[in-house]
Amino acid sequence: MKFVQLLICLVFIALLIWMRQISGVEAAYGGLSWTGWLSILLALAALGLIVVVNDSSRAFGFFSTWDKQAAPQVAVRTLSDLELADLGTLKYRGPKYPHPVIFPERCIGCQACVDACPHDVLAIVDGVASAVAPDLCMEDTACQAECPVNPKACIVINTTKAVVSRPSPTRDGASYQTNVPGCYIIGDVSGVPLIKNAVKEGAEVIAHIAAELKTASAEPKADYDVAIIGIGPGGASAAATAHNLRLRYIGIEQDRTLSTIELYPKGKYIFFKPDTKDWFGGIPATGLGLSKAKYGASGAGADESIFGNELALEFEKVAREQSVPLQEELIPKIPGALRGELAPLLAEKIEKELISSIAGFLRSKGSGDWMNLYTKHFVSDRDNILSRFRAAIADQLQTKIPGDQRENILGVWLSGLAENGVKINEYESCKTIARADDGDYFVIGTERILEKSQQTYKARRVVIAIGLRGAPNKLRLPNEDLKFRINGNEESKVLYSLTNPADYRGRRIVVVGGGNVAVEAAVDLVSTRSGAEISPRSPKEMNDVTLLVRDFLAPTVKFGNKFQLYQCADDGILNLRFGVAIKEMRENELVLQDVETGRDLETIPNDYVFALIGGERPDRFLQSIGITIT
Repeated sequence: MKFVQLLICLVFIALLIWMRQISGVEAAYGGLSWTGWLSILLALAALGLIVVVNDSSRAFGFFSTWDKQAAPQVAVRTLSDLELADLGTLKYRGPKYPHPVIFPERCIGCQACVDACPHDVLAIVDGVASAVAPDLCMEDTACQAECPVNPKACIVINTTKAVVSRPSPTRDGASYQTNVPGCYIIGDVSGVPLIKNAVKEGAEVIAHIAAELKTASAEPKADYDVAIIGIGPGGASAAATAHNLRLRYIGIEQDRTLSTIELYPKGKYIFFKPDTKDWFGGIPATGLGLSKAKYGASGAGADESIFGNELALEFEKVAREQSVPLQEELIPKIPGALRGELAPLLAEKIEKELISSIAGFLRSKGSGDWMNLYTKHFVSDRDNILSRFRAAIADQLQTKIPGDQRENILGVWLSGLAENGVKINEYESCKTIARADDGDYFVIGTERILEKSQQTYKARRVVIAIGLRGAPNKLRLPNEDLKFRINGNEESKVLYSLTNPADYRGRRIVVVGGGNVAVEAAVDLVSTRSGAEISPRSPKEMNDVTLLVRDFLAPTVKFGNKFQLYQCADDGILNLRFGVAIKEMRENELVLQDVETGRDLETIPNDYVFALIGGERPDRFLQSIGITIT
């Protein structure tokens, strides 16, 4: 018997004796009166209630603590008052279940959220993302994670899931200024990986700096108004705009100007996304998008067959006449060194667009007697209609360029920068950026790579446009620097970029990686590109290519790249293997292993390995300046 139980028994006996002593009447029921027994029963009931409540409280506290430890409560994501104000409302009246909310004023129309959503919840409507099917949302949250703007333009609400977004530097969305006053950041490094957006930001940030410096106090210790670090598309746009605004500027590039474009494979078609945004920036787009491979045969041929030969000839005559003033307007905007090459393509494009516009106009007026419709609706108001068509085509060829091939982009932009006298310090690496203690300027330390000499510049403002391309990630194999002899030459077995796929013919190649760069490289090594289309290489040019993906393709891989990859795999010209990695590398072969089990799979013959697994982000460099990464 436990001590507590013994104590209770003794207390109960003492209670009986006490009740007998105070009772004053003869015992009738076992030594106690009925009032005594009633008192005892009430006391026992009270005691039992106390025990039950105490045990229940202890049990509830135990299980409540266990629940909190096993599954801690996570707050449900809702819209804050500030976010409601950005949406122009005091109360959100949308559905209660998880779904994405789009902030139109923040959205740049990049389509990143649309591509990331696996359930077709989002679409681009009038240039911005829109939740067209919120009831299909399965709380994937990839849309919010992939949104490149800060603050986010796409937020998933009514969810408890944590959203892990890409780390990005802190900056103001309107001025592009970081948390370090006077230091601005644009382009890929800001977290917005779009060429068109980088070019726009380059022009806008310089315009902002120029306006700010007009009202700022003079700084005699500074040699330059602005230093531009990194001359990719964003930096080139910034440098050209600074030159046009007559600012004192210095452009610093550790490689060659536009090397980020030059690193794309030869013949690659580069799209200017988003389609819904007009081109704007310091480097123009006039002269791009004229390649026949992209536009192919126009719909004009079909129009001619519909309207008949007589009317088709009339269309062509009008188009030739009307293309002349458009050519006179647009050709001067093409770099002089390329006018002879691009002027015929521009004239052809203008004529096709004019014919297409006239044909579309007639279709909108009816069908059947085309000559009558032409005479009645077109000829009667010919000058006004053609004026509208010319204006629309001029705008299209300057601001609505879908993209072009790598070589054409480099030719137009580099020629334009050279002809406008934009100066860039190439092969000069920026090492340090520090705000001066004795004035409103920055001290920039650089190293001229070829000369190995140190340089120092003083600039009132700094624009960082260095992109995300840092030192490449390695495979971490013990002999990754292995050399081998091929055709009498010693070459590196492992390469970290593919510039010209045509240099590799009849080789045994392994590509490692699951991102856009790796997928495009694998496709380029087994096919040829014609604009946005691919076709298998000839047998003499074909490589034996294997793409090794450690787990799965990155969610950022574009749909077009996935389509082409699986097309090549289905055609049997590319070996696609998931969950496989390189265990050992030898001069002419590789040992492959299963990633999950570590089991050896097979040994395959091999010449080259392309390790296209990304590179180090420039976070440490940005943090050394004082820029916070969130």
